[in-house]
Parts: sequence; C-alpha cells; structure tokens
Amino acid sequence: MAETRSSGRSLLRPVVGGIVLILAIILAVYFRSQLWDFLKWVGRAFSDWLTDWVPSHAGATTAIVAFAVVAFGINWLAHVRGRLRAWIFAIVVEIGLWLLFWYGLGIPSFNDLFGLHIEKITPNEAVLSGVIVVAVTGLIFWFLEAREEWNKYRRQHNPEE
Repeated sequence: MAETRSSGRSLLRPVVGGIVLILAIILAVYFRSQLWDFLKWVGRAFSDWLTDWVPSHAGATTAIVAFAVVAFGINWLAHVRGRLRAWIFAIVVEIGLWLLFWYGLGIPSFNDLFGLHIEKITPNEAVLSGVIVVAVTGLIFWFLEAREEWNKYRRQHNPEE
C-alpha cells in the first residue's frame, strides 16, 4: 500500500513541476518588460558594487579567486569519483576550507597560518562569496555530469558514433 502511494506521488510531482515551469514561462513573457527592467537594475547595482568592492579588497578578491580554483578542483574530483554523495562531500569540504581560511574555528585561520594576512572581510561578505563560489563550481560539476550522461545515452542509442 505504501508503495502505491509513493508511486502515485512520484507521478504527480513531474506533472506539477511541468505546470509550474510553464506558468513561470508564461509570467516571464507576460511581464517581460518589467522583468527586463529589473534585470538591468540588478546588473547595474551589482556592477557598481563590484567595481567599488574589488579594488578596495584586492587581497580578498585574490583569496576568492584562489578558492574558486580549489573548489573547481574538488568538484572535478567529485565528478570523477561519483555522483551525489561525492558532490555533497565536496560541498562540505569547500565550506569547511572557506571557514578555516577566514576564521580558523579553534585553530589559527589559514589566512594567518600561511602568512597571507589578508584583511578580513565581513561575515556577510564571507558567506556571500562562499555561496557564490560553491554555487558556480557546483553548476560546473552538474554540467560535467549532464554532459557525461548525455554522451552515455548517445553512445547507447547511436553505436556507430
């Protein structure tokens, strides 16, 4: 009985998801001028913030870029190693390394331990930059996964390629 209920829910979930996606597309088209104005405003605000923040925080920007390279490497290893569990492990390690770099958590921060002495960024900036790096490198991970699955599918259905 429990299997029937879960299979019924699992069949309904993609239908509802598809309907929600179609509604979102309809709303995006209907409100396209307002959406475009909003996106331009967000782009300008982000651009202004970025051009003010980066020169004033050159060391932190370098640390963020270096963290992105490390996170990409960890995500690549997770991609090679496995799927969801490896990716979750990668996220936990990335967040832990990011926190250890800035705050140390009971030990000297990696920033100080390695003698970098980069001016500390605010906790909000640390969280925001960490989330952005983890999200972007995570998207790269899932892009690699999707590409690999597509190649497997294509080889199964087109063996002559």
